[in-house]
Amino acid sequence: NLYFVSPKGFRLYDATKMFIPEKKLREIFNWRLRLSAVIDEKISTAKPEQIIDFGSGYSLRGFNLCTDDNSLNYVDADLSSVTSRKKKILEKMCLEKNFAFPKNYHIVSLNVLGDNLFEEIGGVIDANKNTLIIAEGLTSYFSKDEFASFINNTRSLLKNFRHAEFYSHENISQPKGILYKILRYVFVSILTRSRGRRGFDNIEEFKKYLGGLGAKFALDTSKDGFLFYSLFKD
Repeated sequence: NLYFVSPKGFRLYDATKMFIPEKKLREIFNWRLRLSAVIDEKISTAKPEQIIDFGSGYSLRGFNLCTDDNSLNYVDADLSSVTSRKKKILEKMCLEKNFAFPKNYHIVSLNVLGDNLFEEIGGVIDANKNTLIIAEGLTSYFSKDEFASFINNTRSLLKNFRHAEFYSHENISQPKGILYKILRYVFVSILTRSRGRRGFDNIEEFKKYLGGLGAKFALDTSKDGFLFYSLFKD
C-alpha cells in the first residue's frame, strides 16, 4: 500500500461510514488516489537520481522505492507533526521485522511556505544529482497567497540544482455534487485546519497565472479533472 492513514483520519473515515455508504466513499477516494498512478508514471519515465517529495504525508512511496533501489536518494518532507510520527512508525516496523531502514531514504521536517528551502534540506541532498521534486495532493490546501509563495519558493529551490524539475498538478474541475463538498470539508478542513482554495476554471487561466509569476513551465496532461505540469529553473 502507498499510504498509512493517520489515526485522526481513520477515526473520521470510520465515523463517516455511518452516514454515507462505503462504496460511495471509496469512489471519491479512488478518484483522489489516481493521482498516485500519474506521479508514479512520471518517476518511472524521468528516472531521477534524487526525489524530493513535498507534503509526503504518510505515503510509503519513498520507503518502497529506496528499498528496491539503493542508488536512489529520496527525501520525504512534511511538517514535523507528520514526520515525527511517520519516522517512529517506520523505525518500529523495521525493528520488529528485522529489516534495515534504507540509508538512502530521508524524512525531513519542512514548512514549504518558509524561505530557504535548500538550506533546510541541504544536508541530505546532492545538488549535482538529476532531481525530481514532486507534490501530490498538497497545493489545494493553500490559500491563493500561499500558493503563490509556494511556487516562488519552489522556483528558488530549483536554481540550486544542476538539473531539476518540479512536477505537480492543479484541479481544473472537480466531482460535482454536495457529497464531495461535504467530504472535502470533513477531511480537509478538520484534518488540516485549512479551507484551501478552489482550483482554476480552465487550463488557459492556469497558464496565465504561472506566466504572471514569471515561472518557466510546461503542461503535461489533463486527467480526471487534474492538470499536471512541470516547473523548471528560470
